[in-house]
Amino acid sequence: MRVYLTGAMIGIGSMFVSFAAVVFVLEIFASRSDPEHRVATMSALGLEMLVGGGILILLGILLNRVGASRRRSAPATETFHS
Repeated sequence: MRVYLTGAMIGIGSMFVSFAAVVFVLEIFASRSDPEHRVATMSALGLEMLVGGGILILLGILLNRVGASRRRSAPATETFHS
């Protein structure tokens, strides 16, 4: 179950980061055409999405590493039947 959670966190975080990139590109075009065109609001939205996406990606990676280290350090519980 942890694998699905980490994959979802990294995937959603990546979507947020790519959305932030689109917002920043639109902000550049909007600032050139109309300087009064809510550039501050677009900057805030882009920055929030970038930070939120980065946090989700980081949490997904850290959760994946914690799960991997627990799997490596778990004692082997193999039973042999004769």
